[in-house]
Amino acid sequence: MTSVKKILNLERLITGMVPMKWLVLAPSVALNRLLWVWGRLRFSALVRQRGLGCVCHWNADLKYPQNLVLGDEVVIGANASLGAHSPIHIGHRVRISKDVQIETAGLDFQSGPPPYRHQSKPIIIEDGVWIGTRSMVLGGVRIGAHAVIAAGSIVTRDVPPRTLVAGIPAKVIRHLPRFEQDKII
Repeated sequence: MTSVKKILNLERLITGMVPMKWLVLAPSVALNRLLWVWGRLRFSALVRQRGLGCVCHWNADLKYPQNLVLGDEVVIGANASLGAHSPIHIGHRVRISKDVQIETAGLDFQSGPPPYRHQSKPIIIEDGVWIGTRSMVLGGVRIGAHAVIAAGSIVTRDVPPRTLVAGIPAKVIRHLPRFEQDKII
């Protein structure tokens, strides 16, 4: 057996022992707990116009948080970025997955030669919407209630209620069924 394999087997043996496992994992667990508490406090201080039960991952990027208006039970995932140069209104029970980009501002290519001016348009996300991982929602868009944005989609125009959209740019794939629990809070 080579010396590399011996070292790897020794590593497996040592980290497999319960006391050693806790010695290695305890700092990570403690740090995650501390970051979770800090993230909740940061979110509460930044986003004043929010409903009850909202959760935001500690590393989400909230630009212009004074322009964010959130309903109840909104969840904002890890590495999400919400750029609210113009207002972003988010309804009740909306799920924003990890790595989602929601951006109200963009460049006005009609404003003349570079450097281009910024333009900004509000975004409205109605109740019960789910925005999949690594999706992007651009300014001037309204996403209808209980719509689902598939992972990796770029939403450039309004999304009808209760539809699944996917692609670049996002297009309606199908209409979604109505459920009894869809009632608004």
